[in-house]
Amino acid sequence: MPSSYLADTQGTDPYNISMFFWYFEARQDPRNAKTAIYLAGGPGESSMYGATSDGGPCTILPDSNSTAENPWSWNQHVNMLYLDQPNQSGFSYDTLINSTMDVLFLGGDGLGITAFKDYNGTVPPANSTFVHGTLPSQNPTHTANNSVIAARTIWHFSQIWFSEFPEWKTHDKRIAVWGNSYGGYWVSASAAYIQAQNAKIAAGALDARILELETAGIANGCIDQLYQGRLYPQMAYNNTYGLEVISEEVLEEAVDNFTKPDGCREQILRCRELGDLFDPDELAANATVNSICVEATLYCAQYVLGAYSVYSNRSAFDMAHFNPDPFPTSYTTVFFNQAWVQRALGVPVNFTADSILVNDGVLGVSGDSVRAAGMKDIKYLLNSGVNVALVYGDRDYRCPWLGVESLALQADWTGSEGFRGAGYEYVDTNETYRGGVVREHSRLSFARVFDAGHDVAAFQPETTYQIFDRVMRGRDIATGTRHTDGDYTTHGPSSSFHIKNRLPSPPPVDCYLWNFASTCTVDQYAALINGTAGVVDYRVVSPSGGGGPLGTGNGL
Repeated sequence: MPSSYLADTQGTDPYNISMFFWYFEARQDPRNAKTAIYLAGGPGESSMYGATSDGGPCTILPDSNSTAENPWSWNQHVNMLYLDQPNQSGFSYDTLINSTMDVLFLGGDGLGITAFKDYNGTVPPANSTFVHGTLPSQNPTHTANNSVIAARTIWHFSQIWFSEFPEWKTHDKRIAVWGNSYGGYWVSASAAYIQAQNAKIAAGALDARILELETAGIANGCIDQLYQGRLYPQMAYNNTYGLEVISEEVLEEAVDNFTKPDGCREQILRCRELGDLFDPDELAANATVNSICVEATLYCAQYVLGAYSVYSNRSAFDMAHFNPDPFPTSYTTVFFNQAWVQRALGVPVNFTADSILVNDGVLGVSGDSVRAAGMKDIKYLLNSGVNVALVYGDRDYRCPWLGVESLALQADWTGSEGFRGAGYEYVDTNETYRGGVVREHSRLSFARVFDAGHDVAAFQPETTYQIFDRVMRGRDIATGTRHTDGDYTTHGPSSSFHIKNRLPSPPPVDCYLWNFASTCTVDQYAALINGTAGVVDYRVVSPSGGGGPLGTGNGL
């Protein structure tokens, strides 16, 4: 996409975007199937994670070089469009630059990526942990650093794709937008922007294609910290697994840090108020607004959300696991950097599984995770006739289900009283297993999936598939047998908190070279640095552990 086409998303340094997508037709009757856009999280994570682990058509095997078909793929009855965004994540790029990348880069100054030209003639030789490749520019102004810019870019892309892509041949033009993790921000902002643009087109104020948005779906995504943030300490103290990570005293302190004067809540409100005044178009162009929003992000993360990590070594992505956490696996990173895979895909650039550049820009430059007012978007979508499906694994601390359940109950829309009055019913995954519970009324549903962490589809693929498929077919999530037109409502208890589960045993350490920060111990990292590690299929087999966790991963 040329910079001239993207003028409303860019500042004084215009840039072109070559945006990568991978389209999978529905396995059954693709000519009459709806279409779903999938947006991964991060921020800066490639949606190829979704294509190969989060309900995608295949899974990558432990050799990082082969795949197996996923029987619970979301494209059984739905055409799936996986999109690498923002720019410079996955295979999307602005300018191609020959560069080196330090696979063992642990953070701090820089990105671990250096252009050949910056070596002044002598480029260090490549080895298994220091690689040569072709990468995007790493220019921080050449990507979206907040949800609104990302939403506008996605809309521009969609205008071209749905008008011109020759393989999109379905007769059913209805679309959905789904996402996981930070995708909660992406989906709510993007779906709301699509719907607002549709209204302008219908009113004759904009000459463009109406995108027939039917559904916005969010799986373990963060949406609006103003409504979710207060429940993080509660998840750490009192959850459905009997796990008490923090004491009651720490709980009260963390909640107070959210509610007190100049605490997390007030800082979020200040960020948004100043943003509305001095950056109303949400271009993240006002340094003062950005600074205040980043300060709020850091305060909330450290003094409210952060109690869990301070007082435990449990993974934020699955409360049953300890750090380092090996699941879901990270085979995607190496697989999409295999030369034969890149040739088959026809890409001229190496794969960036998780862009540090994008992550730093979204969280550390604009403070988007607190400025993004997702509740406003959710209410707008519901009031304008769009279905909203919220699907949450109940072992996730990164975006806990308690906070999103609270958000859903607080949302004011035309059906809000009916939703609040609805009860929980079990989700019948198959004839013998109930994989969760759901509260559903009219266009809004909230599903709690049992025994699942942050990447809910990786933990419970069949249950998540059934939920996705039923939502997309307009059937009730509980059984899949009833139409949800009109005022369909679930019946049962008003809370599901009484349904308790037991934590499974945590998995052993499984150090993966290309995701060492989240999966390796200190001793394993030291062995990689000094060249003594035993590595097989990109996994460190010796030493087998030791020294404690190296890190806890980045992003959402």
